[in-house]
Amino acid sequence: MLFAVLAAAFALLPAAAADAITVVAPDFWCPFSCKAGAAPEGFTIDILRAIFKPLGRQVRYENLNYARALVAVRAGRYSATSPTYKDEAPDFIFPSTPISRNRYCFYTAPDSRWQYKHAASLAGQRVGIVHGYAYGKEIDQAVAQGLAAFELNYGEDLGYRLARKLMLGRLDSFIEDENVVSYMMATHADVRLRQAGCAPASYSYLALSPAVAESRTLAREFDEGIARLHESGQLERILKPYGLRDWMGQYRKGQ
Repeated sequence: MLFAVLAAAFALLPAAAADAITVVAPDFWCPFSCKAGAAPEGFTIDILRAIFKPLGRQVRYENLNYARALVAVRAGRYSATSPTYKDEAPDFIFPSTPISRNRYCFYTAPDSRWQYKHAASLAGQRVGIVHGYAYGKEIDQAVAQGLAAFELNYGEDLGYRLARKLMLGRLDSFIEDENVVSYMMATHADVRLRQAGCAPASYSYLALSPAVAESRTLAREFDEGIARLHESGQLERILKPYGLRDWMGQYRKGQ
């Protein structure tokens, strides 16, 4: 009798630790991912919690620089990182639906007149890039071919560090997502940059560990969950405080 009572009680408890999803990402990717435990933590983290909490899954979020995050998730020490381009981790498990809309742009000092138009326009530029990033086919090919003096950067708070290098004259330009730079300029009075051309818009994903058996189940649950958020209007409500709009309709039209 006691065993039956205890079993019934445990059945009413929240999901066990085994149902927790551990997500790691840098803290300098606001508004995508921000400092863990802060307000805000980033809209991709908010989306994951809105999807998985109703399923009884706790989303635990920690900060780790991106290159280390990819290594740790690949090994199964964490469940996932977000957001990630498929080219950055082709062996990972991805949902069918992206978690964010992205566009990489070149940024210069305000008084610069240089403009990115195509790969050939990079000649003579000192360009800051980040280790582990994929910027799209044309830019990635330009990096591989050394069409500019690309400076590879590692570590923490790289968006701000690249901006400081640029303003100190150590770079001519750097590449970063336009949403990250807009957020950075809004929160750092010392950062003033000029957008100097962009790659086409793209989409990034929740990247799930290939070493975790449950990853394919989580990918399916994500697809079902983000569709529900879009259809209910909750995705728009999550994105609005970050100055963003629900992009799911635009994504579906492009499929």
